[in-house]
Amino acid sequence: MKSKDLEKWINELIEKDELAKFYMSKEFRHLKKAILEENHWECEICKKEHGKITKATTVHHVQFVRNHPALALSRYYTYNGKQYKNLIAVCSSCHNKLHPEKRKGFNQSKKEKFNNEEKW
Repeated sequence: MKSKDLEKWINELIEKDELAKFYMSKEFRHLKKAILEENHWECEICKKEHGKITKATTVHHVQFVRNHPALALSRYYTYNGKQYKNLIAVCSSCHNKLHPEKRKGFNQSKKEKFNNEEKW
């Protein structure tokens, strides 16, 4: 899928509040599996920051899909001339820490529920 087509499709999904469809797409599922396999199904954060091996179950977008839809299927992004990983293998615990806004009870005043499209 071309970058402009991808960006258009994701923006349409965001407008319809159906971003979970992106995470269920064949393209993302194949990329997710490749990232997890390349990292031996090990959480990159646990390994790097704590020196322990934890099973990675998902792939985190460093550049959030809602903010950067054109990068949704990109392994890397460039910032100030330097290349960084955009997709990292993480365990559920680390993924939840990377998304504190999605944890249950984050916004008690609005009675918002936990909603994380990235569960797929």
